[in-house]
Amino acid sequence: MQNLARAVLALFGLLVLVAAYLAVSVEGGKPPVPLTAQDVTGTWHGDRGARLEVTADGRARLTDAPDWTCNPAGQPAALTAEGRWIMDRHSDESPGILIEFTVYGTPPAPGCSDWFTVNGTGKGGTAGDGSDVWARFLGHGGKERFRRAPTG
Repeated sequence: MQNLARAVLALFGLLVLVAAYLAVSVEGGKPPVPLTAQDVTGTWHGDRGARLEVTADGRARLTDAPDWTCNPAGQPAALTAEGRWIMDRHSDESPGILIEFTVYGTPPAPGCSDWFTVNGTGKGGTAGDGSDVWARFLGHGGKERFRRAPTG
C-alpha cells in the first residue's frame, strides 16, 4: 500500500512539473517589451479598407471602417469618425489604446469607443523592423486586421 501511495505522489509531482514547464514555455519565458505611445502613433491600414491615423497629441481619425453600429441609426455601416486616445488595456487582452470616437459632432455613444489592441512591438523577433506587428479593434476583432504603415 505504501508503494502505491509513493507512486501516486511521484506521478502527481511529475504532473505539476510538466504543467509548470508548459506554462513558462507558452509565455515565452521572458516578459514582453512594454508598449509605448511611439509604437501606436502613425497610420494603420486595415485589410478591409479602413484607415486609422493615430497622432502623438492624442487624436485619432478612423475612415471607411465597415460594419460599425456607431451611428445615429444604430445599424451596421461604414464609420468615419474622429476621437481621442489614451494608452489602455482591456482585461487580459494585448496592450493597446482606448479610443473614444465622436461621430457627426455628438459625444461618444455606446459602440463609439473601442480598444485598439496591438500584437507585437517590432522591438524583438527576427526582423526587428515591425513587420510582425498587427492590431485589431477588440469590439470588431474578427472583422478587420490592421498593419501600421512604415515610419521613418
